[in-house]
Amino acid sequence: MKSTYSVLAILQSICENKTTRPEINHLIEQSYKIAMTYLKYRYKNLSRVFLAEDSTLQEMAIDAIASLFERNESGEFIRIIKAFKDWDPPIGNEETAQFFLNRLVSKSTEKYVSELLRQSDPFFSKILDSITYLIEKNCYQKKRILGTTFILEGIGEDAMRSNGIGNMGIRNLPDSSFINELPISVFKSNKNVVSEIFDYIKINSNKAPAIPLNALVMKIKSVKAGEFELADSYSNENESEIESITKKAMDICYEKMQKSYIEKGKVSEIEAERIKEALNKIVFDMRDGGINQGLHKYFLEQFPELNFRDYEIKYQNLFEYLFKILKKEIAEQLK
Repeated sequence: MKSTYSVLAILQSICENKTTRPEINHLIEQSYKIAMTYLKYRYKNLSRVFLAEDSTLQEMAIDAIASLFERNESGEFIRIIKAFKDWDPPIGNEETAQFFLNRLVSKSTEKYVSELLRQSDPFFSKILDSITYLIEKNCYQKKRILGTTFILEGIGEDAMRSNGIGNMGIRNLPDSSFINELPISVFKSNKNVVSEIFDYIKINSNKAPAIPLNALVMKIKSVKAGEFELADSYSNENESEIESITKKAMDICYEKMQKSYIEKGKVSEIEAERIKEALNKIVFDMRDGGINQGLHKYFLEQFPELNFRDYEIKYQNLFEYLFKILKKEIAEQLK
């Protein structure tokens, strides 16, 4: 059954602070669907990246749009109102209103994903910092287009025009699939990796010269953070350094488990060894591409005699605590 609600009418009502609860519910539902679609198709490998703390895509989609529906003291949806009023040219029909909502939600979801990746994955955060350094050093520009942050050559508003990213260019922007299919040699070149990708796009494709930032960082990580060298950046870790970082983080984690759990009789030595193996598998995956969905899956691989309810009751707090320590220690050493 086709909805009788008009997105344009709801947005106009929000600006006048006259919306009804059913109208707000409809806008939240539409925003949630957009966020879900964005997460599913923009980040197809999401479960291999940061769905490590038993979150679901549905929960993430809700979190991604939550900030859009925050109210001020007067009960106004300030983010929606500001974005609606700042839109140029003014929104005057339903088609433009639907496009506006897609852009608004996509932008919010992209920002949410970037923040979550930083918090969940210290290796992603380190690579992102290095790429940001390259952007600043080489006078590239970060520009948000259709909800995705792209790297462009040049600075200022002329960067899009000089790179041919008009209406046709926007439809022909590289996406995560394009980045994932680039030759490995591009990422292992001695040149600045961003410059190398720009050259490849111009010579070997009909794509607009723009690089999706998060997709680039995730691709670099999947190539192998430990082996990859970000040429000409302030970060240039080699395999032995990564090994040292992860070993030190694991040692600190084990020490915490020894003092807080083994010595106090909360877990046995045998249980501790199996927990260590689960953490080792997490570190291996963290370095080689991302954490598998659900921390509990790592744990239950080592404790096949247990079910998820057993894990929740006895081990979940312990395992999540150790995982947070592990991430924190790796992040501290990567600074």
